[in-house]
Amino acid sequence: MEPFEAINVSIFDIPGYIFFTILGLIITIGLFVILISCKKYPLTENLIILFISLVVMIVFARLFGCLSGIYRDIGLGEKITWDGVLNTGIVFYGGLIGIIVSYTICAKKTHQDKHILDIVAVCIPLFHSITRIGCFFGGCCFGIESHSFLSINYKTIVFNEVITAYRIPTQFIEATFNFFLFLYLLFLFSRDDWQQKKLLRKYLLIYSIGRFIIEFWRGDLVRGVIFGISFSQVISVLIWIYLLSTYIKSKTETTIKEELTV
Repeated sequence: MEPFEAINVSIFDIPGYIFFTILGLIITIGLFVILISCKKYPLTENLIILFISLVVMIVFARLFGCLSGIYRDIGLGEKITWDGVLNTGIVFYGGLIGIIVSYTICAKKTHQDKHILDIVAVCIPLFHSITRIGCFFGGCCFGIESHSFLSINYKTIVFNEVITAYRIPTQFIEATFNFFLFLYLLFLFSRDDWQQKKLLRKYLLIYSIGRFIIEFWRGDLVRGVIFGISFSQVISVLIWIYLLSTYIKSKTETTIKEELTV
Protein backbone atom coordinates (compact mmCIF):
# COMPACT_ATOMS: atom_id res chain seq x y z
CA MET A 1 0.00 0.00 0.00
CA GLU A 2 1.45 3.33 -1.09
CA PRO A 3 1.68 5.80 1.78
CA PHE A 4 -0.53 8.82 1.89
CA GLU A 5 1.80 11.82 1.86
CA ALA A 6 0.46 14.43 4.24
CA ILE A 7 3.20 16.87 3.32
CA ASN A 8 2.42 20.01 1.32
CA VAL A 9 -1.01 18.64 0.36
CA SER A 10 -3.13 21.26 -1.38
CA ILE A 11 -6.71 21.33 -2.64
CA PHE A 12 -7.42 23.88 -5.37
CA ASP A 13 -3.97 25.28 -4.57
CA ILE A 14 -5.00 25.84 -0.96
CA PRO A 15 -3.14 23.97 1.84
CA GLY A 16 -5.30 21.02 2.92
CA TYR A 17 -5.77 22.11 6.52
CA ILE A 18 -6.66 25.68 5.52
CA PHE A 19 -9.10 24.41 2.86
CA PHE A 20 -11.08 22.29 5.33
CA THR A 21 -10.97 25.04 7.96
CA ILE A 22 -12.51 27.51 5.50
CA LEU A 23 -15.03 24.89 4.38
CA GLY A 24 -15.93 24.15 7.99
CA LEU A 25 -16.44 27.84 8.73
CA ILE A 26 -18.69 28.38 5.72
CA ILE A 27 -20.88 25.35 6.47
CA THR A 28 -21.03 25.99 10.21
CA ILE A 29 -21.82 29.70 9.93
CA GLY A 30 -24.58 28.79 7.48
CA LEU A 31 -25.99 26.32 10.01
CA PHE A 32 -25.65 28.90 12.79
CA VAL A 33 -27.71 31.42 10.80
CA ILE A 34 -30.43 28.82 10.22
CA LEU A 35 -30.59 27.77 13.88
CA ILE A 36 -30.56 31.35 15.16
CA SER A 37 -33.35 32.28 12.77
CA CYS A 38 -35.43 29.23 13.72
CA LYS A 39 -35.42 30.25 17.39
CA LYS A 40 -36.04 33.94 16.66
CA TYR A 41 -32.81 35.27 18.15
CA PRO A 42 -31.50 38.55 16.66
CA LEU A 43 -29.43 37.54 13.64
CA THR A 44 -27.21 40.58 13.03
CA GLU A 45 -26.37 40.92 16.71
CA ASN A 46 -25.37 37.27 16.98
CA LEU A 47 -23.32 37.30 13.80
CA ILE A 48 -21.29 40.18 15.23
CA ILE A 49 -20.85 38.27 18.50
CA LEU A 50 -19.88 35.15 16.55
CA PHE A 51 -17.12 36.91 14.61
CA ILE A 52 -15.79 38.52 17.80
CA SER A 53 -15.78 35.09 19.42
CA LEU A 54 -13.97 33.55 16.45
CA VAL A 55 -11.15 36.07 16.90
CA VAL A 56 -10.99 35.24 20.62
CA MET A 57 -11.07 31.55 19.69
CA ILE A 58 -7.93 31.93 17.56
CA VAL A 59 -6.12 33.84 20.32
CA PHE A 60 -6.99 31.24 22.97
CA ALA A 61 -6.14 28.34 20.65
CA ARG A 62 -2.67 29.81 20.13
CA LEU A 63 -2.26 30.60 23.84
CA PHE A 64 -3.08 27.02 24.78
CA GLY A 65 -0.69 25.91 22.06
CA CYS A 66 2.08 27.73 23.93
CA LEU A 67 0.99 26.08 27.19
CA SER A 68 1.08 22.69 25.49
CA GLY A 69 4.66 23.49 24.45
CA ILE A 70 5.63 23.96 28.09
CA TYR A 71 3.81 20.73 28.98
CA ARG A 72 5.60 18.94 26.11
CA ASP A 73 9.05 20.11 27.15
CA ILE A 74 8.43 19.03 30.73
CA GLY A 75 7.37 15.60 29.47
CA LEU A 76 10.44 15.32 27.25
CA GLY A 77 12.72 16.48 30.05
CA GLU A 78 13.89 19.45 28.02
CA LYS A 79 14.66 22.99 29.15
CA ILE A 80 11.74 25.36 28.73
CA THR A 81 12.70 28.17 26.34
CA TRP A 82 10.81 30.88 24.48
CA ASP A 83 11.67 29.19 21.18
CA GLY A 84 10.22 25.93 22.47
CA VAL A 85 7.08 27.61 23.77
CA LEU A 86 6.49 29.49 20.53
CA ASN A 87 7.35 26.50 18.32
CA THR A 88 3.87 25.07 18.73
CA GLY A 89 0.59 25.12 16.88
CA ILE A 90 -2.95 25.61 18.10
CA VAL A 91 -4.98 23.59 20.60
CA PHE A 92 -8.68 22.94 20.01
CA TYR A 93 -9.55 23.08 23.71
CA GLY A 94 -8.10 26.57 23.90
CA GLY A 95 -10.27 27.72 21.01
CA LEU A 96 -13.30 26.03 22.58
CA ILE A 97 -12.80 27.78 25.90
CA GLY A 98 -12.18 31.07 24.12
CA ILE A 99 -15.37 30.98 22.07
CA ILE A 100 -17.53 29.90 25.05
CA VAL A 101 -16.13 32.59 27.35
CA SER A 102 -16.37 35.28 24.69
CA TYR A 103 -19.89 34.37 23.60
CA THR A 104 -21.08 34.14 27.20
CA ILE A 105 -19.82 37.64 28.00
CA CYS A 106 -21.21 39.15 24.79
CA ALA A 107 -24.58 37.41 25.24
CA LYS A 108 -24.92 38.89 28.72
CA LYS A 109 -23.97 42.34 27.44
CA THR A 110 -26.71 42.10 24.81
CA HIS A 111 -29.25 40.73 27.32
CA GLN A 112 -29.74 37.37 25.60
CA ASP A 113 -30.67 34.29 27.58
CA LYS A 114 -28.14 31.55 28.30
CA HIS A 115 -29.71 29.15 25.78
CA ILE A 116 -28.01 31.00 22.95
CA LEU A 117 -24.90 29.06 24.07
CA ASP A 118 -26.78 25.82 23.40
CA ILE A 119 -27.09 26.82 19.75
CA VAL A 120 -23.35 27.48 19.63
CA ALA A 121 -22.81 24.03 21.20
CA VAL A 122 -24.72 22.37 18.35
CA CYS A 123 -22.49 24.05 15.76
CA ILE A 124 -19.09 23.40 17.35
CA PRO A 125 -18.83 19.62 16.73
CA LEU A 126 -19.84 20.06 13.07
CA PHE A 127 -17.04 22.58 12.56
CA HIS A 128 -14.64 20.36 14.48
CA SER A 129 -15.48 17.27 12.44
CA ILE A 130 -14.67 19.07 9.19
CA THR A 131 -11.43 20.59 10.45
CA ARG A 132 -10.25 17.21 11.76
CA ILE A 133 -10.38 15.97 8.17
CA GLY A 134 -8.11 18.91 7.43
CA CYS A 135 -5.74 17.62 10.11
CA PHE A 136 -5.41 14.36 8.16
CA PHE A 137 -4.41 16.24 5.01
CA GLY A 138 -2.24 18.61 7.01
CA GLY A 139 -0.22 15.82 8.64
CA CYS A 140 -1.02 16.72 12.25
CA CYS A 141 -2.93 15.02 15.07
CA PHE A 142 -1.93 11.62 13.68
CA GLY A 143 -2.27 8.33 15.52
CA ILE A 144 0.16 5.87 17.03
CA GLU A 145 1.99 3.35 14.88
CA SER A 146 -0.10 0.22 14.50
CA HIS A 147 -0.76 -2.62 12.06
CA SER A 148 -4.40 -3.07 13.04
CA PHE A 149 -7.12 -3.34 10.39
CA LEU A 150 -7.81 0.37 10.89
CA SER A 151 -4.27 1.48 10.18
CA ILE A 152 -3.16 3.33 7.06
CA ASN A 153 0.28 3.93 5.61
CA TYR A 154 0.92 7.56 6.45
CA LYS A 155 3.82 9.85 5.61
CA THR A 156 4.24 13.02 7.61
CA ILE A 157 6.75 15.12 9.52
CA VAL A 158 7.53 14.05 13.09
CA PHE A 159 9.86 16.33 15.07
CA ASN A 160 11.25 17.83 11.83
CA GLU A 161 11.89 14.39 10.31
CA VAL A 162 9.89 12.80 7.48
CA ILE A 163 8.48 9.50 8.76
CA THR A 164 6.42 6.86 6.95
CA ALA A 165 4.56 4.34 9.12
CA TYR A 166 1.25 2.53 9.49
CA ARG A 167 -0.81 4.59 11.90
CA ILE A 168 -4.30 4.66 13.37
CA PRO A 169 -6.15 7.51 11.59
CA THR A 170 -7.22 9.31 14.75
CA GLN A 171 -8.15 12.36 12.68
CA PHE A 172 -10.94 10.41 10.96
CA ILE A 173 -11.97 8.71 14.20
CA GLU A 174 -12.42 12.04 15.94
CA ALA A 175 -14.09 13.57 12.87
CA THR A 176 -16.65 10.74 12.88
CA PHE A 177 -17.16 11.03 16.64
CA ASN A 178 -17.76 14.78 16.35
CA PHE A 179 -20.18 14.37 13.46
CA PHE A 180 -22.37 11.91 15.36
CA LEU A 181 -22.19 14.17 18.41
CA PHE A 182 -23.42 17.01 16.21
CA LEU A 183 -26.35 14.87 14.96
CA TYR A 184 -27.28 13.97 18.54
CA LEU A 185 -27.25 17.60 19.68
CA LEU A 186 -29.17 18.66 16.58
CA PHE A 187 -31.82 16.05 17.37
CA LEU A 188 -32.19 17.42 20.91
CA PHE A 189 -32.29 20.95 19.53
CA SER A 190 -35.19 20.02 17.24
CA ARG A 191 -37.38 19.07 20.22
CA ASP A 192 -39.90 21.47 21.69
CA ASP A 193 -38.23 21.17 25.10
CA TRP A 194 -34.73 21.84 23.79
CA GLN A 195 -34.10 24.55 26.38
CA GLN A 196 -34.36 21.94 29.15
CA LYS A 197 -31.79 19.63 27.51
CA LYS A 198 -28.67 21.59 28.58
CA LEU A 199 -27.01 21.10 25.21
CA LEU A 200 -23.78 22.91 26.09
CA ARG A 201 -23.24 20.78 29.20
CA LYS A 202 -24.02 17.61 27.24
CA TYR A 203 -21.57 18.63 24.53
CA LEU A 204 -18.78 19.37 27.01
CA LEU A 205 -19.32 16.10 28.88
CA ILE A 206 -19.60 13.81 25.86
CA TYR A 207 -16.79 15.44 23.90
CA SER A 208 -14.36 15.53 26.84
CA ILE A 209 -14.94 11.82 27.51
CA GLY A 210 -14.50 10.91 23.85
CA ARG A 211 -11.42 13.11 23.50
CA PHE A 212 -9.86 11.60 26.63
CA ILE A 213 -10.20 8.12 25.11
CA ILE A 214 -9.04 9.06 21.60
CA GLU A 215 -5.92 10.69 23.04
CA PHE A 216 -4.56 7.23 23.98
CA TRP A 217 -4.37 6.48 20.24
CA ARG A 218 -2.67 9.74 19.32
CA GLY A 219 0.96 9.48 18.29
CA ASP A 220 1.99 13.13 17.94
CA LEU A 221 4.06 13.61 21.07
CA VAL A 222 4.60 17.24 20.10
CA ARG A 223 1.20 17.97 21.68
CA GLY A 224 2.66 17.25 25.12
CA VAL A 225 2.58 14.07 27.18
CA ILE A 226 3.62 13.55 30.81
CA PHE A 227 3.49 10.05 32.36
CA GLY A 228 1.29 8.91 29.49
CA ILE A 229 -1.26 11.70 30.03
CA SER A 230 -1.57 14.34 27.33
CA PHE A 231 -2.22 18.05 27.74
CA SER A 232 -5.70 17.64 26.28
CA GLN A 233 -6.50 14.82 28.71
CA VAL A 234 -5.63 17.12 31.60
CA ILE A 235 -8.07 19.70 30.22
CA SER A 236 -10.71 16.98 29.82
CA VAL A 237 -10.38 16.13 33.51
CA LEU A 238 -10.63 19.82 34.44
CA ILE A 239 -13.86 20.03 32.42
CA TRP A 240 -15.26 17.05 34.34
CA ILE A 241 -14.39 18.76 37.61
CA TYR A 242 -16.05 21.99 36.44
CA LEU A 243 -19.21 20.18 35.29
CA LEU A 244 -19.41 18.19 38.52
CA SER A 245 -18.91 21.25 40.72
CA THR A 246 -21.55 23.29 38.88
CA TYR A 247 -23.96 20.32 39.01
CA ILE A 248 -23.49 19.99 42.78
CA LYS A 249 -23.89 23.75 43.21
CA SER A 250 -27.10 23.71 41.17
CA LYS A 251 -28.54 20.80 43.15
CA THR A 252 -27.62 22.46 46.43
CA GLU A 253 -29.29 25.73 45.45
CA THR A 254 -32.42 23.86 44.32
CA THR A 255 -32.59 21.98 47.64
CA ILE A 256 -32.23 25.20 49.63
CA LYS A 257 -35.00 26.87 47.62
CA GLU A 258 -37.30 23.90 48.16
CA GLU A 259 -36.64 23.96 51.91
CA LEU A 260 -37.33 27.70 52.08
CA THR A 261 -40.68 27.29 50.34
CA VAL A 262 -41.86 24.53 52.70
